Amino acid sequence: EDRLSSSSPLNNNNMNMNKYNGIVSDLEYVQFHPTSLYLPNEARFLLTEALRGEGAILRDASGRAFARDYHPNGELAPRDIVARAVFMESQKSADGGGGEDVHNAYLDISHRDSEWLKDRFPSIHAHLKSRTNPMDFTQEKIPVIPAAHYTCGGVTTDLNGCVIASNGEWYGNLYAAGEAARTGLHGGNRLASTSLLEGLVYGASVGEMVAGVVSDGTDDKALENRERVMETMHQARYAIEQRLALEQSNTNAGGSSTVDEGMRKEATAILTNLKSIMWDNVGVVRTPSKLALAVSELSAMRDEADQLWNNSSSSGAGWEVVALRDAAHSGLAVAESALANRVSGGAHYVVLEEIESENNNGNGGGSKSDSDDEEPLHAVI
Repeated sequence: EDRLSSSSPLNNNNMNMNKYNGIVSDLEYVQFHPTSLYLPNEARFLLTEALRGEGAILRDASGRAFARDYHPNGELAPRDIVARAVFMESQKSADGGGGEDVHNAYLDISHRDSEWLKDRFPSIHAHLKSRTNPMDFTQEKIPVIPAAHYTCGGVTTDLNGCVIASNGEWYGNLYAAGEAARTGLHGGNRLASTSLLEGLVYGASVGEMVAGVVSDGTDDKALENRERVMETMHQARYAIEQRLALEQSNTNAGGSSTVDEGMRKEATAILTNLKSIMWDNVGVVRTPSKLALAVSELSAMRDEADQLWNNSSSSGAGWEVVALRDAAHSGLAVAESALANRVSGGAHYVVLEEIESENNNGNGGGSKSDSDDEEPLHAVI
């Protein structure tokens, strides 16, 4: 099952293999959206956190509200805590009446006025109604699950978007902006609006640096540089469009492209397994042993992905092979970073097995992270 949102780190593959150049940091801080629509074998659809802001309640299968079990602020707690609450409840068995297990985490806003909800959340209403088996969030509780959504870490940059190496040196003519960059704006737990800040402000800063634009941007040199950059952008866009058109042409000719179909299927199968490994071992709640297992398995997958990529170089790699290669390298980088950091903070939550074992052997059950004795860390700025 795909537990990644459309903008998740593994779907965007935006870190790629820069890890091996020593220019990335904080990759373990992968933020999970607390409430994506949970429907087996369907892509995740994000149910905006504004629903909880308008009074939506998190309930288990029996209808019991559970959010305050995890934080006094309940549904309005920091998103990393809400995500863990939803995840933990979803792991509990719920008897469906015939002995079968049923999902155990739901979002319920049916107590609000139906017409007001449809007007306030038209996209959610339209999406749920468009399904083969329509759902009505104004009348029924909706099954939810966390979904990997945003990476707080990435390629380390300065205030101008210039890439910084691990030794503190700048990489000449190499810049990054947006989710791919690690600007420090998010710390360990992104707030929603800062992604817009990261994209717009740092994107503009990088553009100005590359173009050599001065503060007022009106002198002849600045205008000349700007025109040169715009021309380069148009050329790059044209090259990308030509490549996409070629791929589409190959696909339409006889219903298949020049890429080996066996490679496509193999890459798709490995990628499906990779997503499961990430969810099971590098997900909302992590343990050192599971992270070590993930590093081991992802290392093997990375080698398989590289081999597929190399074997497909003569005929041209299909998008499945490219996606697998990037996801394998990115996933391994995240797992290694998470394994190296035993301190919980924000989106990175680690349960140490020895403490969990002690708790389960007579201290009331439950688990404890490495930072539970400290003031809870919800954001690092």
